[in-house]
Amino acid sequence: MLTIPDLTLLFMVVVSSLAVALIYMLHELEPKLARLRLRGNRVLRDRSK
Repeated sequence: MLTIPDLTLLFMVVVSSLAVALIYMLHELEPKLARLRLRGNRVLRDRSK
């Protein structure tokens, strides 16, 4: 049986892992999103002319 300190440590590890995964995902997606934003701005500028 897990004791309270063990459960706390397990919970902290799970939360930390999820936080690291989220940060890594955002780090990987940011350049793609920036390119899409630039492409979208070009399309909007072309339509306004």
